[in-house]
Amino acid sequence: MNIPSKVNVDTGPKSSGAGAEITALAESLQAYACAARQHYGKPLGDISQVTEKVVGDANCDRPLKKCLASLDQNWFRSIILTANLMFEEIPGAKTGKKFEFHRGGKLVDSVYAEWRKFKNGSGITGDDKWNPADIWVIKKGFKLKTGWPTLTDYNLYIYNALANTELIGVSLKKIDPKSEPHSKFFNNGKPLVAEFTGIKLGGNMTDSKDIYVQYKSEGADGSMQMRNFSSRPVPSSWQGEIKGKAAAGGKIGGGIVMAMAQEAGISRSKLMFPNQCPIERPSEADFKRFATIFKELSGSKEKLDTLIAQAKSGHRQDKTWWMSKFIGMELVYTVLKEKKQDDFCKLVFEYASSATKNSSIFIKYS
Repeated sequence: MNIPSKVNVDTGPKSSGAGAEITALAESLQAYACAARQHYGKPLGDISQVTEKVVGDANCDRPLKKCLASLDQNWFRSIILTANLMFEEIPGAKTGKKFEFHRGGKLVDSVYAEWRKFKNGSGITGDDKWNPADIWVIKKGFKLKTGWPTLTDYNLYIYNALANTELIGVSLKKIDPKSEPHSKFFNNGKPLVAEFTGIKLGGNMTDSKDIYVQYKSEGADGSMQMRNFSSRPVPSSWQGEIKGKAAAGGKIGGGIVMAMAQEAGISRSKLMFPNQCPIERPSEADFKRFATIFKELSGSKEKLDTLIAQAKSGHRQDKTWWMSKFIGMELVYTVLKEKKQDDFCKLVFEYASSATKNSSIFIKYS
């Protein structure tokens, strides 16, 4: 399979706000539609062609009848157009009945089970950040090889299996009713590019407990919001969350965020990890540093003593705000001071796009 050398970037979250079950049904129906397209040997015209008699090459964890009863015409249009495009692009798919189309099942489970052997130490917390495929196009008779010595070796195997049209991971996004589908390759050997464009933390110190790192990739804007996702000042609840059109949304654990800062070239000793934040009894030096960092990042015209007083008042009223704001500002300030903002944003963007150095190749249809 001819893999383009230029990596494109996904432009939005997965399924237009659909719930988990609707998403599962839509992904299953996509596999059924691909099996129907293969059966007929020509493009599908509408969803009525997808029947039990023609979907024998689909292996799904949701029944066809339930898929058809649960989805609307917009989903049907998206699924039919995507199936037709996939058969235009996958070499050899137009003729013969070479493939099976899987949503879940033992073979797919085995694909992910092999990757999970290398999960510890990979910097990836979930299966979808290794490979976010929703369905797998698998050549009939394909046998998955396991027992790889390293994740690099296994990812190369997944790459070659896609290149040989034996095992193709396909990530899906619902097509807008007025749009046409297109495909994009991820993790085909070329790095993604993202550049730092700014920060956002509010003009007033106590406006919010979050801070945003903003970036741009291939003309699309994105950002990572960093804050405490609990109502209590619990260090483990401090995380990042991807926003915007430049990459798929999703939370990034605080440990992963800090690991990205280190991978960008910042010494661990220069970072304040969430569990190092002085929450209950900050010192005068802590309040001064908080106020100083806020003044520099925000461009505030307030005197430093005034900002210190605001920080103390904010801490008395809401320790969750204090913890959340302090960790985020401290991280951003350090990244900027060390001049690692572009490197940091690139790593954040790669993670959000399931395109880390340890992720594997897939195709996105959207």
